[in-house]
Amino acid sequence: MSYLIRRLLATLPVMAVVAVIVFLLIHLAPGDPAALIAGDLATGEDIEKLRTALGLDQPLWRQFAIWSGKLLTGDFGTSIFTQVPVTELLGQRIEPTLSIAALTMLITLVVAVPLGTLAAYRAGSWVDRL
Repeated sequence: MSYLIRRLLATLPVMAVVAVIVFLLIHLAPGDPAALIAGDLATGEDIEKLRTALGLDQPLWRQFAIWSGKLLTGDFGTSIFTQVPVTELLGQRIEPTLSIAALTMLITLVVAVPLGTLAAYRAGSWVDRL
């Protein structure tokens, strides 16, 4: 049990580094996110209002603190395309995803276990080399 806890605790720094890298990569992407969301017909004032609403006018460290805090609490925000909460979109797509994953695992078990057993039983034969 303590081994499992140590391993889980060891992943925390890795996850923190990954979160920082993802956040920075998002911010290093070319273009202004507010201008992209607002579209070509938006005025400079519209873009500035959107930047403020999205918190893009805040310092980078504050944006990261807000972003990571929301991430930790499960608030993934709202989709810029559909204006629907991202958690709702994920909820709609989790059932088909899990169904596909379960079917894949079942097929793998049905194929791999008998083939592995046969290969072990006939060690050195063409089945083993398959």
